[in-house]
Amino acid sequence: MKNNTYNVKAIEYETCCSCIDISTWKELMKGAVKANKREINRLVKRFEPTFYNMLALNFYNPYGYFRTKHHFVVVHSAIEYFFKIIES
Repeated sequence: MKNNTYNVKAIEYETCCSCIDISTWKELMKGAVKANKREINRLVKRFEPTFYNMLALNFYNPYGYFRTKHHFVVVHSAIEYFFKIIES
């Protein structure tokens, strides 16, 4: 198995951008930087397989992903899905 680029114990789905208001979105996106899409897809597949299959993350996705201090942000079909990071 590849090394875990992000030192996380687990991730769990928290919310998506269509379920929150703009101020909450800004707070969740605070400090966002580009993230390793392949590694995040691997983590979603491992810890949230239902979302992995629902979003068909095994197929091409033109959107970039982000990481904040507490979340991974998976962007799919212009919707941002926030996964809370549980660090080891």
